[in-house]
Amino acid sequence: MKRILASIICIAIVAFVSCSYENTATVTIDTGIRQQAQLDWFDRVLVMVGLVTPVQADPVPDPLYSSITSIIVTVTATDMETITRQIPLDTGKITLDIPAGSQRTFEVVGYDESGNRYYGGIATVDLAPGQQVNLNIEMGELTYISPQWNINRVDIRYYTYYPKPIIFKVYQYIVGAEPIYNLIDTVNVDSLDYDDYTEQIIYYYSNNVINSGNYMQFYISAVNKYGEGEKVVINNY
Repeated sequence: MKRILASIICIAIVAFVSCSYENTATVTIDTGIRQQAQLDWFDRVLVMVGLVTPVQADPVPDPLYSSITSIIVTVTATDMETITRQIPLDTGKITLDIPAGSQRTFEVVGYDESGNRYYGGIATVDLAPGQQVNLNIEMGELTYISPQWNINRVDIRYYTYYPKPIIFKVYQYIVGAEPIYNLIDTVNVDSLDYDDYTEQIIYYYSNNVINSGNYMQFYISAVNKYGEGEKVVINNY
């Protein structure tokens, strides 16, 4: 009887593993962000006297990387639950089992010490069951903006040393036990009127939901090719 029970359990485990493999793909994400390899003091002594050959360290990372204190990857699609994981800073890599299917979006965000969205990358791929994918996500600085209320409109100030924004997202902040940002509008940047100044462009945005009595309840973010930047509250001049 015990042998029969053990056999049933083994068959069930094999079937579960096989089914899981058939319905998922293995994705290795490489952000390109990693700490530079360092030799300890003993290895350095051995190198100095010629007893060992030093291992080539990773290239010195982009200076912007030094401000990143954590990296989070979020995987989304319409037919799967959202997956969120932290990527180790020392390697900048992670391997995940993702449900197979189309339009799997991988969004990577590097946060600074204040918890702001600072660096990012985004990629969307189709995954076949059992597929193994090396996903090298191009990373870059996220765009920070400064929205300000101006009589009957919002002036969105964009500094041109950041990557050019593609769209602006407008959120209403809802007070509660957990902060809630309700997306109320998505605006193509090229659809807005603007003035071009030295090292900055001011875009002019209007929405009849936002007025002089409630503008501080609303936040705006900029989305560039690397992803969505930090949500910034609308302030007054």
